[in-house]
Amino acid sequence: MIHHVFYCLQKHKIVMPPQVHIGNVIKKTLKEQGIKMAWLARQVNCEEGNFCKKLKNNVITKEMLYDIADVLKVDFFTCFSDELQEKWRKNT
Repeated sequence: MIHHVFYCLQKHKIVMPPQVHIGNVIKKTLKEQGIKMAWLARQVNCEEGNFCKKLKNNVITKEMLYDIADVLKVDFFTCFSDELQEKWRKNT
């Protein structure tokens, strides 16, 4: 059973595991690519302040994460599979 991913089915949000702070990963990617947060927020149809709050709180919809990944051309979902692979290696 995966203990680190919690689903909020009512709002279709994923609360990211603490080992993977996807908001920080996205911020780092923006910095590396020289892209402004405001620009990315517009690309995913989100108000900048609300977008920043979602990243800070590490709570984001899977649809938004998909859209961000598509815009930035980065597969953020591998962060989670890598984390699971590492966890499974440690438990064997």
